[in-house]
Amino acid sequence: MIRNLQIEWMKIKNYRVFQVFSVLYLIGIIVIIFIFYKIYMQLSGRLTGRDEQDILGLFSPDTIWNTVCFWTSFLLYLPGMIIINLFINEVNFKTHRQNIIDGWKRETFIFTKIGLIVCISIVVTIMNIVATFMMCQVSGISFSLLSGLDTLGLCFVQTFIYMMFALLLATFFRKSGVAIIVFFIYGLILELPLMWLFSKIIPGMQYFLPIQIADSLIPFPKMEGFYKDLPGLPVLLSAALAFAALYIYLTVRKYKYDDL
Repeated sequence: MIRNLQIEWMKIKNYRVFQVFSVLYLIGIIVIIFIFYKIYMQLSGRLTGRDEQDILGLFSPDTIWNTVCFWTSFLLYLPGMIIINLFINEVNFKTHRQNIIDGWKRETFIFTKIGLIVCISIVVTIMNIVATFMMCQVSGISFSLLSGLDTLGLCFVQTFIYMMFALLLATFFRKSGVAIIVFFIYGLILELPLMWLFSKIIPGMQYFLPIQIADSLIPFPKMEGFYKDLPGLPVLLSAALAFAALYIYLTVRKYKYDDL
């Protein structure tokens, strides 16, 4: 697997889209949390009539990891787009066939893509560590990696689910434009009415949708009242891991038996 991942790295390291989106994501996660911090602190100052202060405690040592990872999760569509483009490019240029000709099994090829998703998920998690460290410096609180390990683990699972869902769409549609459109439309538009509908049928079921299950792992801190009927973390995490396993199964099965 290590050798296969090295081959994957050789494929993508000079790919301009991968380079651009990686830089944009790193800049984006820092910018989005910094903008939120400035707006939040200014509003807090106006409400209290004093200097900027953290009235809700969103940037305290106990909550800053959740605050950062919650806001940076809005940008997880970018690595999802990267995965879609990388897979579809291999299909369009028939390089996936060359891997099979060179002796790879179909399962080897698709599991290598999943291994790449694991690696990218680790990198995204590390980027969140960097963003949290920077926000600790900005907000003047102490940085403690140990206090954020639980949230970082959830961040990894969340990122993995987003990108596996993107890979699943890529294997089914085989067109980057269609897969990306479906990825965005479903995640940003369709899940909202589905959440409302499911909440009316079975309260709490709205959190068990394909992408919402990942978002529910890291709710906005200090706002528990907005998450009506939210199940406990053990239930959500178990469901999220089940979704991840389902995405892996469907992706591998589709690629294994599909026409190359």
